Amino acid sequence: MNNKVVILMIASLALACKKKEVQISPSTPLPVVDDGGAKITFTNDHRTLSFFNVDSVKAENLAGSFEAPASVAVTIARPATRDGRGTVLFDNPDLGSTYSAFLQHLINIRTNKLNLDRVQDLSQHGAATGKEVLDAETQLANEEAAITEQEAKLRIAGLDPDALKRPSREEAWLLCEVPESQIQQLKAGTSCNVRFTAYPNETIAARVSGLGAEVDNVTRLVKARVSLPNPSNKFQVGMFATVSFDMKATNALSVPVSAVVNVQGKDFVFAAVSNTVFERREVLLGQQIDDKAIVLHGLSPGERVVTKGAMELKGISFGY
Repeated sequence: MNNKVVILMIASLALACKKKEVQISPSTPLPVVDDGGAKITFTNDHRTLSFFNVDSVKAENLAGSFEAPASVAVTIARPATRDGRGTVLFDNPDLGSTYSAFLQHLINIRTNKLNLDRVQDLSQHGAATGKEVLDAETQLANEEAAITEQEAKLRIAGLDPDALKRPSREEAWLLCEVPESQIQQLKAGTSCNVRFTAYPNETIAARVSGLGAEVDNVTRLVKARVSLPNPSNKFQVGMFATVSFDMKATNALSVPVSAVVNVQGKDFVFAAVSNTVFERREVLLGQQIDDKAIVLHGLSPGERVVTKGAMELKGISFGY
């Protein structure tokens, strides 16, 4: 082995030892977790604690806007049928099939009612038996029960079955999804503004015409329906838009949205009870206005909550 090789080996070993020495450093003490994760206590280490930011809970008047992406789910064109019912188009083929079945059941119900009236009249004059009356009543009841399935599907999708029974106005129905916490201020007649991707320089004043009949178990979103006049078929099925709602709250207790973490459908914040101790609190939230979430239950004015580092505390508290 020549001298150059020996020198290179010694230099490599020395460098490796030096790197190993650099990697060795005192570890930061782990926080103490008590009460099933509801209480987290850190050592009084400035470097660790400086990572967290806190903000005081206070009551204030809030005003802002909430925007939700939307699309045209239904258009109703000029009546083209003999009975004056408008032509309805859906962006979802399954909803189109549901609507066709819905209309067929309406026809069947009307026919069965006429048949029942006829059989009952015949029975009163001795020209029909009690069994014939019972059969006519059963047929009508079966149709009335069957139509409820289609009605439920339409309502869950955010549509109004009653308005679809005999649609005559030329309209476009937009559907958007809003958080469960926002629906307290949204109802039929609530004003909003709509901007279409196809018409970026145009803002259209509109109103909410209804809400869906279901809150999604996973996303906690509910569908809101906005109706717009559409006499020239300007708004077509599938068009994208943004719907903006004005939100206001008076003397409302609120926290920054960044302070809230969600676990299995429940909302939590972490209250700083001292410089080193954080407590997990389950909270009931109202609507969100801009970057603030209104707190209905779980906190008191003057308490401090973690606004930066809440996700890290969530991991420590729940073990992931």
